[in-house]
Amino acid sequence: MDKRERAERVKQEDQVLNRVLAWIAGAVVLEALLLLLDRYYVNTLVREIPIRVALYQVFGVLAIVFPLCLAACIIWWAAAWRKGKHRGLARAGTVIFAVLSVCAIVARLYPNATGISALYMGVPCLAVLALVYYLYQREFFLVTLLGAASGAGLWLIARRGGHQALVFTYLAVELVLVIAAAVLCWKLQKSGGLLKVKDKLVRVFSKNSNYNMLYVSCAVSVLVQGAALVLGSLMVLYGVVVVWLLAMAVYYTVRLM
Repeated sequence: MDKRERAERVKQEDQVLNRVLAWIAGAVVLEALLLLLDRYYVNTLVREIPIRVALYQVFGVLAIVFPLCLAACIIWWAAAWRKGKHRGLARAGTVIFAVLSVCAIVARLYPNATGISALYMGVPCLAVLALVYYLYQREFFLVTLLGAASGAGLWLIARRGGHQALVFTYLAVELVLVIAAAVLCWKLQKSGGLLKVKDKLVRVFSKNSNYNMLYVSCAVSVLVQGAALVLGSLMVLYGVVVVWLLAMAVYYTVRLM
């Protein structure tokens, strides 16, 4: 490896490190904001009730504004991607408004300890997803993403009381995305991990990817949520998701060595 290649590799590693640190810093800041939200939105004192009412109204507005900003950033990102221009800012805006949209919607629909507790757990999970994306194989990122979506689905099913339409909309969208992921994996398996984008072949997965693990992950995601709809969101179903993710973490960690 010559000096130029070493310098390029060091530059790429620094970029990955900076992005990982940015995700960790963002997660810490968001967790701190959630602590304040828990104090004034959930554990509200009698004299602070007007603050809670005001926050509830604000989240009603933000639950609309943030998704609109997210849609605008997605369009911006797609336009920049088609033109081949720098799209880092558009990508960052998309991620930020996606996170803020979820937080605002959950805080509005679940204005109690249940909703805030879910966000407490969701923020670290999001940071872990980012770490997996930057440090592991893309196959494991897909597996982890499927597991996170399954966990969110189980949580929503357990608390679907007054939000049936939202829960079933989420499950329907997730099912479509899982099927799309399985179809994409099938295509990548046929092409050796390569995907044709703008008349160019882009490597998505490694040549020696184990696609059976990806198909099983898709099946686990669908089956645990189907079981939750029939039997209820039992703790054992969460256990199935966690155990599968742990097994996959060990598998892909070994493959890195």
